[in-house]
Amino acid sequence: MVKGVIFDMDGTMFGTEQVSTSAWIEAGGELDFPITEEVIDTFRGRSPAMIKKIFLERYGADADYESLKDLRNKLYIQKLEREGVPIKEGLLPLLEYLKAEKIPMAVATSTSEVRARRILKLAGVYNYFTGFVYGDTLAASKPEPDIFLEAARRIDQSPEECLVLEDSTAGVMAGKAAGGYIIHIPDMIEVPEEVKEGITAEFTNLNQVIEWVRENRR
Repeated sequence: MVKGVIFDMDGTMFGTEQVSTSAWIEAGGELDFPITEEVIDTFRGRSPAMIKKIFLERYGADADYESLKDLRNKLYIQKLEREGVPIKEGLLPLLEYLKAEKIPMAVATSTSEVRARRILKLAGVYNYFTGFVYGDTLAASKPEPDIFLEAARRIDQSPEECLVLEDSTAGVMAGKAAGGYIIHIPDMIEVPEEVKEGITAEFTNLNQVIEWVRENRR
């Protein structure tokens, strides 16, 4: 029985992966780093520390990652403030359903705390959640399960009775390792079939999660 729901943020709650991709590419162009979508795909679902590690391994230990990251973050937030946060189909009905059912919710995102809080508040959904775990607050990042285990703890539920909603390969792996329910909501990354083996379900949008939770709680 589901007693808590843990949401990944980018790509699951919001269609921000597309915005992130364009910001990385634009920042890379301004600072003469040839960043492609293939490179950006290796960043998805990873913590800030892991993204930096991947970047320096690819572009060299002397590459000015901090300047690139700061510019990318600036461009990213500017676009969201100008155009609004793209909310994924079914998110608001799902949040309202879980709130009505008094099922506690947490956000477990690889995004840094400052940026994630800003995005959640811009989207108007911050107050639905009682637990938050960010990518710069834990040593281990997805695909390790630590972020979901900590999120379950923060909403006072056992991981085995929590539902994790994820879009990325690293996130699905982490959700499976956490030991509870894991539903894959596809976004930009094609998660390999072998990674999806053993997951609870795969849905095209978050509206479908409502019926699954309703059935699971009967």
